[in-house]
Amino acid sequence: MNKKIKSFTLSELLVAMIITLIVVGLAFTVLNLVKKQIHTIQMNYNRTTELAFFKQRIWLDFNNYSHINFDSKSNQLILKSETDSVFYNFNQEYILRNTDTLKTKVQIEKLCFEGTNVNSGTIDAISFIEKKEASDSHFFVFKKNDATLFMNQDGF
Repeated sequence: MNKKIKSFTLSELLVAMIITLIVVGLAFTVLNLVKKQIHTIQMNYNRTTELAFFKQRIWLDFNNYSHINFDSKSNQLILKSETDSVFYNFNQEYILRNTDTLKTKVQIEKLCFEGTNVNSGTIDAISFIEKKEASDSHFFVFKKNDATLFMNQDGF
């Protein structure tokens, strides 16, 4: 009574386990690459969102406040009206708007008043540059001056 039971040999089981190990290893490698790509996409999205928020905020502030001064010593933009004021402090890694922190790396490229480049004092236009790895991004914010600016220029 010599009955054979059908089964796999030890070498067949080892080959199956090695193939499974290779497939699982490749799956984890691909998963790691996808995870890194998602992290990069998330960082780019956050940077773009912060920059868009800063552009919108600075544009609204520029057009809502009548007196705009820049202090080059403290690297501070001061926007004032009859009832309110806003301060922007520009640092290398972030921008402070009053007590809000904007995590965007924007630098001031050029300040202008009445079409002339200035270093500090009253301004009506400002050019920003965002440094990126591939290419730099420039944007320009300006406002139209009204008569009250010129009438109250000495009192500011």
